[in-house]
Amino acid sequence: MDHRTPLDRVLGTLLGRLSGDVLERRNVFWMTVAYVLYGGASAFYGGELWLGFLTRSGFSLTQIGVLSAAGTFGGAFGLLAFMGLADRIQQRIRVYAICILVSALPPVLTIALALVPRAALPLGLMLGVLAVLSFLGALNGALWIMLDYPIMVRTISAGIRGRMFAILTTAYGLLAVVLGVLSAQCLRVLAFPTVYILFFAVAAGLALLRAGAYSRQRELPGLSVPGASRSALPFSSIVRVLKLREFQMLAGPHVVRGLTSGLAGLALPAALAHLTLPESTPGYATAANQIACILGGVGLAFIADRWGAGRSTFFGDALLAVALGTVLLADRMGGALLPHLRGCLQGIGLDAGADTVTLGAFLAVYFLLHFGRNIEDSAVPFGTTLLVPPEHMGAFSAARLMVLQGSSAVGSLLFGFCLSNSDPLVVFGLGALMKLLNGVWFWVVFRPVSPQKG
Repeated sequence: MDHRTPLDRVLGTLLGRLSGDVLERRNVFWMTVAYVLYGGASAFYGGELWLGFLTRSGFSLTQIGVLSAAGTFGGAFGLLAFMGLADRIQQRIRVYAICILVSALPPVLTIALALVPRAALPLGLMLGVLAVLSFLGALNGALWIMLDYPIMVRTISAGIRGRMFAILTTAYGLLAVVLGVLSAQCLRVLAFPTVYILFFAVAAGLALLRAGAYSRQRELPGLSVPGASRSALPFSSIVRVLKLREFQMLAGPHVVRGLTSGLAGLALPAALAHLTLPESTPGYATAANQIACILGGVGLAFIADRWGAGRSTFFGDALLAVALGTVLLADRMGGALLPHLRGCLQGIGLDAGADTVTLGAFLAVYFLLHFGRNIEDSAVPFGTTLLVPPEHMGAFSAARLMVLQGSSAVGSLLFGFCLSNSDPLVVFGLGALMKLLNGVWFWVVFRPVSPQKG
């Protein structure tokens, strides 16, 4: 008798070549659905629309950097505080789902802030409240981030892990692309802050759906890690991880990666501050980002398990470096380039206004920025899961991401101030050089490992 459910039969047809294990195919499906919803929630509360809300509210680049740093410092502190727990928690998937449920609270609380009249909530006070909210939200996020890889190595076998990261990267952008285009239209017709209140409410609802989807996964008996429940508590975990050769190899490039992550996150508000861009720009930027996410996942699916993590990461970082070098189309660059581009469009019968050409050129470069970032974002953890022994994965994941979050917070503060007080082209040019260094460094670290050795 066939005990498979209709879903199992469909997944057998769709994913039969990926995995022969029925339970593993279910895990692939539910994790993918959860990431589709994750991308949608993040598009509406986070990323470009969140930055658009902050810019529209009147915050400067320096203040936006402070808010970003509050969140990333909160994440780094959470990873330090919770380190070791990922290997002790028995109900990892259930705890992860509960954390997702809690993540629905920040957008709801932000709606309450947006509804308060500015006279009753000065910008400085609002900055302080949002900073606290960002810190606490990141603290909750740190717990589920810390559980990501311990769950991954227990639910997805090593032979398909590279393609799984590619699938998740693609899934993350599917719903978000649609929502990005839709949000651009909403930004045109709905008043501020009503339009952002709508976005944040949808984000909270998607978080609830995501929690339900993620909770359907199950750990596979064949991927169990003996002794994991007896792992050390935080301080001992810190000492143990610091002694690991793998951590010592990866700490340096993660610092550089975190610093440039803080800079890349300021690309949109920097463009809004220095270029003449329409109100709908955050929505279109969201769509460009998520299209890059999908194509980044598709690209990684072809190269990750063949090239290995080293070359895949370098490829992503090289694209990121090119984009950072040209991400801000300021007057010095656009003065000659953009009129020429407009003339070329007119030559083929497309009469676009100067602002439209500027927006299109910026979105093209912004797409390249996030195309490289998404390849890097998946290639680096892919290499990490191959390099680090599974029994150390929980504490190691927390330590690695703590370094990344902490340096990203520093990068947000540093580059937010520099972009407010220095030449933006020089700042982004420095970021491009740092990304090239990053790519070479990761390539050297990941060269000895391959999926077969994982």
